[in-house]
Amino acid sequence: MRKALLPIFAAICLFVIGVFILNMQLWYSSSQEALGGARYAVKNMDNILNEAFQATGTAKRIAEKKCDLESQYQLGTEAALRPHLRTLIIIRQGKVWCTSLPGNRILLKQIPVIPDTNLLLAPAQYTVNEIPVLLYQTHFQTSSIIITISGVHIRGALNVPIKGLSYSLRVGDKVLGSSAEVKVIKANARQSGQVDSAKYPFSIIFDQPPLFSLKRLVTNGLGILIFILLISAAVAYAIDKYLNKNDTPEETLRRAIDKGEIVPFYQPIVNGRDGTLRGVEVLARWKHPRAGYISPASFIPVAEKSGLIVPLTQNLMKQVSANMNSIASKLPSGFHVGINFSASHITSPAFVEECLRYRGSFSRDDLNLVIEVTEREPLHVDDDLVQRLNTLHENGFVIALDDFGTGYSGLSYLHDLHIDYIKIDQSFVGRVNDLPDSTRILDCVLDLARKLSLSIVAEGVETKAQLDYLNKNNIVFLQGYYFYKPVTFTEFILILLSKPKVKVFVE
Repeated sequence: MRKALLPIFAAICLFVIGVFILNMQLWYSSSQEALGGARYAVKNMDNILNEAFQATGTAKRIAEKKCDLESQYQLGTEAALRPHLRTLIIIRQGKVWCTSLPGNRILLKQIPVIPDTNLLLAPAQYTVNEIPVLLYQTHFQTSSIIITISGVHIRGALNVPIKGLSYSLRVGDKVLGSSAEVKVIKANARQSGQVDSAKYPFSIIFDQPPLFSLKRLVTNGLGILIFILLISAAVAYAIDKYLNKNDTPEETLRRAIDKGEIVPFYQPIVNGRDGTLRGVEVLARWKHPRAGYISPASFIPVAEKSGLIVPLTQNLMKQVSANMNSIASKLPSGFHVGINFSASHITSPAFVEECLRYRGSFSRDDLNLVIEVTEREPLHVDDDLVQRLNTLHENGFVIALDDFGTGYSGLSYLHDLHIDYIKIDQSFVGRVNDLPDSTRILDCVLDLARKLSLSIVAEGVETKAQLDYLNKNNIVFLQGYYFYKPVTFTEFILILLSKPKVKVFVE
């Protein structure tokens, strides 16, 4: 488990670090871009106010003379030649003395009091056309010169082509931005982003880009994000390969069991006379993610040698009960479901309890759950073992001796244990052919079973000659490639649905 988590943890850490670095780079870039836009807006406003400053020269000369038509013409010409200026107003003794408009008219409803900073944002209610203006004031002897700058020009100066950012002009405690309304803020308030003019008493304010933005990452760094993800996956794969390069077969098998890669296959047991289904034997297969299905001959010996046969079988039991419950209504009464149990598993302390839980997990109690005792490992028969199998037998389990005749002490098992039936190994069945002496050994095995009153299942039936021989000898329960190979659960369902549903009796 630790080896499995390490590559994942490394990949996640690398991805997070990569995203963090990318985000910081994009944030810094966005911050610099926002700052550059603010400086650009400051430059624009400085240029506009430079026009106002230059226009005051003409207004001062007129203020030294008299306000006549020629003077108004000069003021009007000055306003017209300055693209961002609206009107020029000369105030004397608190009253309008001369303007750039005919008749000394002004577009202000009233002359506001301009602070000593000489700049003032006048809201819409101060103007005739209800458009905010910026007032630039210069004092000259006993006169004051006021130049109005339209809010339209101000918003044009603030219109910096940077997507997702907006800038506002701040003068004192008033702000004019894209909303075309003058708003009042606290005089000492400082925005997250603010650039002050070095020449005039105003600032350009803006919202700093957030430190982290998923939208910014996706919009501006999608390609790099994908690259970071691929690099993280490659690193995880490399670490996994490195960690597993020296794995023992036991460690590899353990991971396969933990991942649920050991799955049940089902080989049908049929009635040799009519072909009806009588049960299944559960066989383990390794569903390898790259190599496909692996035969049990490749991993069962490893499992038995390492002690992994117990958790392997436990995992199979859970899968089998879940599979059978999902098709419970389709199974005939008495249907046999057999699982092989090794000697090390049978002798484990929790074996009986595990089997009872296994039976309790089935939704139907009329199925014959078969404990197939294998002879691949020596089984020490003592009173405790006999008691265990008797307990299971009393609780409805069927006890079978698998691969009879190929193991350590099959005959002694028949004498000491309560065996319901034996499964004749395919090595005996496979000898049957058209030659008269081919059945001699099998004849002896069958004769022994009859004398001991044991039911028989013949394994490894592959030919018509073998089928005929077994039918002639009244061996009803058969399994082998002649009928069906071991199949997946899905394939087993198709076989089940294609056969008539008959009640199963042990014959």
